[in-house]
Amino acid sequence: MARRKRTAVVGGGMAGCAAAKELLKNGREVVIYETTAGLGGRARSWHRPEIEPDVGVNLWFTSFYKIMFERIREYGLEDQLTEMSNNVIVVDNGKPAELLSDSMKSLFTFPHVKLGDRIGFLTATLKETLKRKELDLFDPLKLAKYDDGTNAAEYARKSMSQRGFDNLLRPEIESFWLWRCEDISAAHVRAMQAQIAGAKFYVFKGGMEIIAEKNAEGAEIRLENEVTDLQVSDGEVRVTARDADGTLSEEVFDDVVMATPAPVAAKLTAALPRQIVGEDTRDFLATQKYEPALSVSYLVDFSSMPSEAHIVAAGAEDPPVKTIITFPRQVRDANGRPVDKHLAFVYPGRAATRRLLKLSTEEQFAETTRLVTSLWPDFPADAEPFEIAERPWAMPVPEPGRYRKSARVIRLQHAPVVFAGDYFTSPISEAAMLSGIRAADKLLTVG
Repeated sequence: MARRKRTAVVGGGMAGCAAAKELLKNGREVVIYETTAGLGGRARSWHRPEIEPDVGVNLWFTSFYKIMFERIREYGLEDQLTEMSNNVIVVDNGKPAELLSDSMKSLFTFPHVKLGDRIGFLTATLKETLKRKELDLFDPLKLAKYDDGTNAAEYARKSMSQRGFDNLLRPEIESFWLWRCEDISAAHVRAMQAQIAGAKFYVFKGGMEIIAEKNAEGAEIRLENEVTDLQVSDGEVRVTARDADGTLSEEVFDDVVMATPAPVAAKLTAALPRQIVGEDTRDFLATQKYEPALSVSYLVDFSSMPSEAHIVAAGAEDPPVKTIITFPRQVRDANGRPVDKHLAFVYPGRAATRRLLKLSTEEQFAETTRLVTSLWPDFPADAEPFEIAERPWAMPVPEPGRYRKSARVIRLQHAPVVFAGDYFTSPISEAAMLSGIRAADKLLTVG
């Protein structure tokens, strides 16, 4: 009987675990190396027993995530879904106005822009929706032909004024991903417009990491193991890893899926021969830019904030605070009785995030508490600082031309070293899983 092939998956996020699932069902032995204490990567939530449900940094996903819903049905997780309101509140010069993605009335009564801009926005959205199958937000092989070097701001100005763009389309993009629309490909915003109309939004009651954990079942999982070196010689891949105690170990595999952020993948594969990792792939990894993210959460009285709201800043400027998102939670009072609260997540602007990441937790809370009223003046003064999550490599930036490069790298990938990650398209769990599945397929095609 032939020996089962062994594959190392470096990175236990959504991409790595999706790759592991494909490899496992095709008879491979799989070892997942993950530097943190759990699977899920940037989609992993934190948990605090003081609140019910106990989950935080709970990522949203939508009804047009095909792979996600296939996994939900496969694993019987339908009862874990919570549908969320798409209550977006755009704040322009201190004035809030509601804008719902599935409400025509909301669009036509939106007070921040003139009627011509609303019509332009609607017309552009309908036009892109007709191309929904091709404008696939998750698939660079489809998006590449729309990636003509135009940035999102240039594209949007063809159908609406600067003010219309700053109040209608810019908040929709920048509040979710924290990029500047001037820095990202028009293909991304076109794909967003094509897909978002009528979409429903969900979170998992216990956190999105459950999908990664289910996908990884059957693999040998090595948590708190950081891969420090990768070598390929004589048809073997040698992986060196350091565990939580600092002990180094070396193991031999037939091939490897690199499912880390692009800078980590670039560093670990830098010394490999050019026939293993070619120049196009090296350049693709080395030039990937990221926007960091800082999520600062507070517990506030339920009546003090709108519920399930996505409060965003309008305008082209980089504000002190870009977004506030509220989730309903319950806590126990001194007598053990449940009390309704809101868990409010505050996301500072780009410059503020970079500055705050250098500070202590206490300083981050203090500074964010000072800044948050710039977006929402009525943010409660007695808000209880709760949890902070730092994401240095949160948002890979899909610059103009990036999808074309991504499509080329995907086609060039080959054993024994392949790559997976949301940087191939955009920071979305669906995109990450698709990249993992494709990476695994590249290895499986050679037996």
